[in-house]
Amino acid sequence: MSLVDRLLKPPPRIVAGEPGTGWLGLLTSWAAVGYGAAAAAKAGGLLISFDDGACGIHSATVCQVAGWGGLLMGVVVLGVAALLSIVVARGFGPPTTWWVLPVMLVALALAPFQAAPGASIPWVWLLVSAAAAVAALALASMVVRRARAALFGWIRLDGLDAREVPHRPLDQLVAPAAVAVATGGGFFAANVVRLLSEA
Repeated sequence: MSLVDRLLKPPPRIVAGEPGTGWLGLLTSWAAVGYGAAAAAKAGGLLISFDDGACGIHSATVCQVAGWGGLLMGVVVLGVAALLSIVVARGFGPPTTWWVLPVMLVALALAPFQAAPGASIPWVWLLVSAAAAVAALALASMVVRRARAALFGWIRLDGLDAREVPHRPLDQLVAPAAVAVATGGGFFAANVVRLLSEA
């Protein structure tokens, strides 16, 4: 069994789901992905640049508390996203459990670019950012090789096995819905971290 098959395997059995819980799991898990990734990236940028006046009139201590708090919040919410995908969505929609690690690495890669304007970024952070970006691309390519299951999930909205029964047109909406909800969650997280740093 290849590394891809070991890391990105579908569940051992298909659990029939209700349409309501399928959509609830999809929307909540991907909103959490967007929120967690944006919070981690913004908070990471805050931590990198707190010595360079990232918080304006506020103290470096406020910046550090907001930064570490936002980073912890982001990582925890990403973990919650995977849990929501397993427990509520149950295979309906893009599997958050496959995507959450690449997204987390992308957040780490983007952290230096969220630093305050004019902040001096240590070269070590840039090196870590580049390594995270390469790792994220490698993991994302592994997920994409799972083909339709990575984009539309391995069960249909009515709970039937999508490997045996084709997805219906309605099921094709799950990927754009996941992207839209994750984007909204990301903007909300960025605003929350901004408000934390100005408190």
